[in-house]
Amino acid sequence: MKNKTVLGIDFGSTAVRVLTMDLNNGKVLSSVEHTYEQGANGVYLSDSNSLLARQNAMDYVQSMKKALGKAKLKNNELGIEMSNVSGIGVDATGSTPLPVTKELIPLSSLKEFKNNLNAYAWMWKDHTSHHEADFITKTIGKNRPQYLDKIGGAYSSEWFWAKILHCRNIDQNVFDAAYTWLELSDYIPAVLAGVKDANTIKRNVCAAGHKGLYNDDWNGFPDSEFIKILHPDLLKVLKTLPAKTFSIENNSGILSKEWANEFGMPQGIPIAMGILDAHAGAIGSGIKEGSLVKIIGTSTCDLVLGDLHIGNSNIKGVASVATESVLPGFYGIESGQSAVGDILNWFINDVIKNTKSHSELTKEAQKLKVGSSGLIALDWNNGNRCILSDSILSGLMIGQSLQTKDYEIYRALIESTAFGAKVIIEDMERQGVVINEIVNCGGITHKNPLFMQIYADIINKPMKIAAIDETVALGAALMGAHSAYSENGENISYTELSSRSCEVLDKVYQPISDHVIIYDKLYTLYKKLHNAFGIEGSQIEMYAVMKDLIQIKNESSNE
Repeated sequence: MKNKTVLGIDFGSTAVRVLTMDLNNGKVLSSVEHTYEQGANGVYLSDSNSLLARQNAMDYVQSMKKALGKAKLKNNELGIEMSNVSGIGVDATGSTPLPVTKELIPLSSLKEFKNNLNAYAWMWKDHTSHHEADFITKTIGKNRPQYLDKIGGAYSSEWFWAKILHCRNIDQNVFDAAYTWLELSDYIPAVLAGVKDANTIKRNVCAAGHKGLYNDDWNGFPDSEFIKILHPDLLKVLKTLPAKTFSIENNSGILSKEWANEFGMPQGIPIAMGILDAHAGAIGSGIKEGSLVKIIGTSTCDLVLGDLHIGNSNIKGVASVATESVLPGFYGIESGQSAVGDILNWFINDVIKNTKSHSELTKEAQKLKVGSSGLIALDWNNGNRCILSDSILSGLMIGQSLQTKDYEIYRALIESTAFGAKVIIEDMERQGVVINEIVNCGGITHKNPLFMQIYADIINKPMKIAAIDETVALGAALMGAHSAYSENGENISYTELSSRSCEVLDKVYQPISDHVIIYDKLYTLYKKLHNAFGIEGSQIEMYAVMKDLIQIKNESSNE
């Protein structure tokens, strides 16, 4: 295994990244990325439907080819031979299902569907299926209530079955033309392996368990009787789904001759099972029992482990719980927020029209005393993923005056996402989920100290930062390393692999006690807004909210 390397291929929301890692010592050798070229920043949106977000499957493939080409060039410059690659790991956003033919051809590649966005990949943040998600939740409650225990109490419009049912309801032609639907995290490994028959694809338990109602408690995917209640036409899709899905202890296939020859890699090297990008980020952050890993990007995903033998797999208010979706031997408990970085980008791009940058607004916002803006916001610009599981909610800002500044709004938006994160953490801990540390990862954690200090102050816990800002691609590379060792007949644990590569920065953001006191007052107001607008029949008294904000503002300003 001397001089061997592995690749981690990460399909994010706007770009694909290829990370090269030394197999023996876990050192990152190089990293490149290529931005998706179609749509707006890789995403097809709709002026008439703000809930729509689609991507072209061939954009994924062509962007991966260009990223691998960049990796080959960079590695050659560094003296790293692509012929030494011994394993590949792949992660992707999810739930991002795409319709394909039996021969694994995406419908978006067919002439008759090239301009039909319903034939494209339905991106994770596509919420057009919110009615179907509500219908699925109600149907589960009446017919399979045990399903609710694994999905936090509600099925999401971001997930597999809701999107497919919505396609069936709005575009029969696309639905009928699709032999099956594949998660992006299953499609890419199949492409690399040269698979031409959809029936032979291995599907990963991460996407299936968290997004597709797959669970060992009911022997896999939902039974045909339940699917028929949702819609008889969905039985056609169910018949194409396997009886068993696989964790990252397994391989999804081997690299095909075509891909090997094009990029100078050995044919037949193992490709790890696919995984969702956030879960790869947790692996790349060194997740362990008692850790909460926050993957902070356009949205956030929170991941915690629960012991497979003694842990509680029925957690309310989270997104979902799935067996071995992150690491072998553990439940993966997933929660998160539908928009974080997206909210800040929206404010800069669409509201102030790029008249100021993130760094400029941060510099000005950093001068503010806690509570002095008199503002509080709800972080629901893209709905609420957890704990309300309601995509038909919207953002809210209270406390504006004629003197309100743009940087005050910017800070209030950051604070809103931290308040939302605190609600999730408190709710998990209330149900017995053990959180001994919080490790944060993602570009914003390295770029914005104000953001991280606000999180420490509001959540009132130390905020650790993963040392590398490419934890998702690193997690995929660790999966490739596990496959390479297994292929060579060597047993190695993910704990040992992560110990070589996963570190946290010396800098830890500690809560500032004076800030915590004020933020606790603001959090009380946030919870009132959260419950009043998010929980039906809450009957929360709202009269004093504006007056309390002004009082907090005056107290902060007079310090």
